[in-house]
Amino acid sequence: MAESEIRGLKQQQEKLHHVSEHLANERTMLAWIRTAIAVMTFGVGINRFSLFLVEFGKVVPGGRTENAMANAHAEQLGIGLVGLGLLVMLGGTWHYLHVARTIDDESFRPARIGIVLTALAVLALGGTSLVWLLW
Repeated sequence: MAESEIRGLKQQQEKLHHVSEHLANERTMLAWIRTAIAVMTFGVGINRFSLFLVEFGKVVPGGRTENAMANAHAEQLGIGLVGLGLLVMLGGTWHYLHVARTIDDESFRPARIGIVLTALAVLALGGTSLVWLLW
């Protein structure tokens, strides 16, 4: 092989590597989108089901009024989850654009602190949910 052919193959390989990095970034963005949709859908489901339970308690003879307070909290939880889904979507979009820019600039560094903070936030929310469920 001539030296010019080897140089051409190396340039082609670098270009393909650059493309694969952007494709991986797009797959990550799609995961953010799926997560945001799932969280918002769960929030809407909780909200609608709590409204159903409130109405059902009014229709059934001897319906308990204390369930209305629990259902009001469930309704607020549903609204909060929709808001959280929107925040996840905004965070995912910001992350995608930031990573795409750093890939193009060839200055990408993994954001370890972001991963750790996200994991700690999920642990805190999970722990709070567990305490709430057991209480």
